[in-house]
Amino acid sequence: MSPKTALAVAATRATARPAAPAARGSGPVDALRRHLASRSAREHVVLDFLEDDLTEIRGSLGEVSQYLSDVEGALGDAETDRDRLLGLALGRGPLEQLEYLSGLVQNLRRRLVQVSTRMGR
Repeated sequence: MSPKTALAVAATRATARPAAPAARGSGPVDALRRHLASRSAREHVVLDFLEDDLTEIRGSLGEVSQYLSDVEGALGDAETDRDRLLGLALGRGPLEQLEYLSGLVQNLRRRLVQVSTRMGR
């Protein structure tokens, strides 16, 4: 494996690990929770779903990134054989994750619209 390929594989693996889910109240949605603190519980349920979507998206992106890392590793390995490449091509691939990710991003966008309309001007 060339130094450039090794660096790319290492960088991909470093980004493939999804961030640990944040505890409620300390995550990326915390500022919105404070902003909507006086609102009904419905807004907070939407924020819970929004936070869950973000966690699921991170995980899904991590799996797609891991697949890419596996492919790059196989391509950069002088010992790679036909079966390994076919396994990557025909086996567990990113297509299902990408479809799942697409649905998650659609949910995320819908929830962002819901939250934005509840924020007022």
